[in-house]
Amino acid sequence: MARRCVGKLRLATASNFAPARSFHLTTPRYDSLAVASADAPPVASSSTTRPKESPINVLRKRREAELRNLLSLKSPSPHAVWAKYLELLQFYGPSAVPREIHQGVLRKCSPSAVQLRAVAAKRRAQGGRFKDSYLYEARFRDVIRNIRASGETPSLEDYHCVLELFVAVGNHSSAMQVFGEITELGLVKKPETYGLCLKALAHRLALPVWHLHRPLLVDEISGHCKQILDDMSLNNVPFTARNVDLVFRILKETLNMEGFNHLMRHAYGIDLAYPDRSPLEFWDKKEGDSSTATVQDAAAAAFPTRLPFSLAAFNTALDYLGRAGDVSKMIQLFEVVTNPLPSSAQSYADEDEDDFGVADPQVAPYRPPHVQPNTTTFHTLLRSLHKAGHLALARHYLLVALEMEKQERLRLRKLVVDVPPAEIPAPRLAVTRSLILPVFSAANDNKNTELMRWVQRKTHRVITWKRRNLSYFEEVRRQWIEAGIYQPPTLTEAEMDEEALPLGPASSRFSTFFNPSSSSLIAEDDSTTSFEDSKPFNIDLHINLLRRDLDGLVELESRVEDVLARTVQRIKERLGRRVWHNKDIFLRDAETRVPVSKEFWRENVNYRPQSQASAQGASSGQAPSDAPHSQRPAPSHIPDTARDPQDMQAATSPSGSPAKSTSVS
Repeated sequence: MARRCVGKLRLATASNFAPARSFHLTTPRYDSLAVASADAPPVASSSTTRPKESPINVLRKRREAELRNLLSLKSPSPHAVWAKYLELLQFYGPSAVPREIHQGVLRKCSPSAVQLRAVAAKRRAQGGRFKDSYLYEARFRDVIRNIRASGETPSLEDYHCVLELFVAVGNHSSAMQVFGEITELGLVKKPETYGLCLKALAHRLALPVWHLHRPLLVDEISGHCKQILDDMSLNNVPFTARNVDLVFRILKETLNMEGFNHLMRHAYGIDLAYPDRSPLEFWDKKEGDSSTATVQDAAAAAFPTRLPFSLAAFNTALDYLGRAGDVSKMIQLFEVVTNPLPSSAQSYADEDEDDFGVADPQVAPYRPPHVQPNTTTFHTLLRSLHKAGHLALARHYLLVALEMEKQERLRLRKLVVDVPPAEIPAPRLAVTRSLILPVFSAANDNKNTELMRWVQRKTHRVITWKRRNLSYFEEVRRQWIEAGIYQPPTLTEAEMDEEALPLGPASSRFSTFFNPSSSSLIAEDDSTTSFEDSKPFNIDLHINLLRRDLDGLVELESRVEDVLARTVQRIKERLGRRVWHNKDIFLRDAETRVPVSKEFWRENVNYRPQSQASAQGASSGQAPSDAPHSQRPAPSHIPDTARDPQDMQAATSPSGSPAKSTSVS
């Protein structure tokens, strides 16, 4: 094959080449270089080269631009932000990084507080702990340290960003450390600063803790709360409704009366020892100038801006005093606030002042608070009285509630006739099962049959009122619809839930109860009188509430009858055993303890044999044990064959009293 290739090779001839191109010579040309003279001005050259930038500076600017672009995003990755921040620190150092970058990283190096709170709650629900907060806390600490290393002071908003993280996870210890650092730097604290610290304390109380460690935690948080309140008083920081909410939530768990009194004096200007006068620390103590105008101006300047003492705050104060067991102050506050005394501007110059010195009320002009109670107010009051065991006070304030509801019912009936439906305010008070139940429970705890019978009569009377009101407002609704002045809207279950009342005491465990939240109120003046806009009257909602209350009261009445009958029966059995053992019993008619015969006892307590009760139950087709207590058979005398009252069943009248007037105990 190689031979064949070699044989095919041929040498190219001259004709195969392209014709040669002849070169043309140009005439010679001489170039001269012009040299500028010394007197001529210099000419700028466009070909001057720029000095090259250092590669390290180019890299720094690139890293800074990347971090700024990342911080401009709405929700960047916290880990990506922190990684870029560390890279920039390697090039610049902490002191050379601009302050705005430090502040941007401080706000974007961790998830938002809402996300952290949700993740932490989910982790606790699964039985674990959220430990990532320590990572973000370390990042915050490094950024704050870098800002201070650059010779600048972190702003108050920077510390607020840190506090929001501690609030989300309930880290109260770190929050108080930040609070101390703010104080050390001399930054002017705002109400928001105190509010964030109080939120951290309240959130920590809501988190689970071992029961043996809880008393120590409560004491620690109580001390921190007192420290915050003292600092607010020292710096004359006004209270806000939200901060008062938080302090109430903390104090209701700790039951710290000292802190509660401090809060009532400085937030609402109410001294619980003397609710009808201003606190003593706000009285003007100047003795040189006796001019009334000067004294009043000075006192008004010394008196701080007070929050309006709303109905929600009033109910919370009653609940706190009731939980603390201070019944006297609770009753005093209720009476002073609901029945305010005349203005303290009157003169006391004619009174004897030898014993107590001069006490001119004009030293501190004061307008006492005034609040109209509602159903929750009486529920809180009666529940606390039941817990304290004050039967007489519980009976009295139930009578007050019944009288106020009567006035409210008459007022509403008059408004329905004279006022258009859109202008009628909703009623504020209604006697429900939740108001009667504490009084009956207190009577049952003490086996007070007289109070039980009184509760039974009042319950029956309230049921009668409710039925009449229900019929009346159903007729009014029908007339409004026929007249075309009312169109019935669709009543949702959510609207019913808004009007639902608490049916029993709240748990002693900390919760977000503080049901009466005054957070929506803003103190724009120093008035302590509550003028809250009442809700408009909704006749459909009112009828549904009447039906709901009526059902609860009917059920309660049946329960009262059963408990009363059982209590009377047990008392008779206990006294009957004493009679059968020839022991004396107390007779109210004789006003002394005397022995009585078995025949006297049979005649007055209406005992009957068990066989007779079984026979009567069989004749009615129902066993005695299955028969309802409200359908008790008629009383009958016991035969001579029966000896032991334990073998007998007490037969009483429907009211639970013996057939004869003789009273035994």
